[in-house]
Amino acid sequence: MARKRIVKTLGQKKWKGKEWYEIYIPKYLGNVCIGETPAGDPESVIGRTVEASLFELTNDPVRYYMTLLFRINSVNGKSASTVYSGHYCTRDFISRIVQKRTSRIDTNEVFDLKDGKLRIKTITITSGRVCYNVQKSIRKSVNGFLEKYLKDKKIEDFVKEMITGSLQEKILKEIKKIHPIRVFEFHKTQVEEYKKS
Repeated sequence: MARKRIVKTLGQKKWKGKEWYEIYIPKYLGNVCIGETPAGDPESVIGRTVEASLFELTNDPVRYYMTLLFRINSVNGKSASTVYSGHYCTRDFISRIVQKRTSRIDTNEVFDLKDGKLRIKTITITSGRVCYNVQKSIRKSVNGFLEKYLKDKKIEDFVKEMITGSLQEKILKEIKKIHPIRVFEFHKTQVEEYKKS
């Protein structure tokens, strides 16, 4: 279970007279409590964000460098529910994979999914340096794959495949046809919009 944390750092005096609300991540990620936050009324809790490392949630060290972001969207009693808001990879991970005599290829696009719009930034590190045309082909392949693959998926489907690495493997399989690849990863994501159901 994830270690609890106080979401908003406040002076002790400001906490007086406020209730504490436990924050739960979405059911498809385990519905565990990842922290708590003080507020004078439930409405002021909605919209706050909290982050948790993927290692805290899964105890899997493989993707220790990923941090997930959640936004509180509803409150029931003293429990606050959240939706996935995005993620980012730590700077030390990016610094470690970007090496001399390799090429770094970044993408940054917004994709339509069944239940919303998601901005996805990816990073690809090639084996050896590559020319502009190869970089362009890899970028086009990544964006083309994601556009087709995600149009029938929900945001939660993307998140589940991303944190297990299965989606990265599918994309790697495609772009390796163009040129040998050292690393492919989802550098950062941000939910631009959730469609009303």
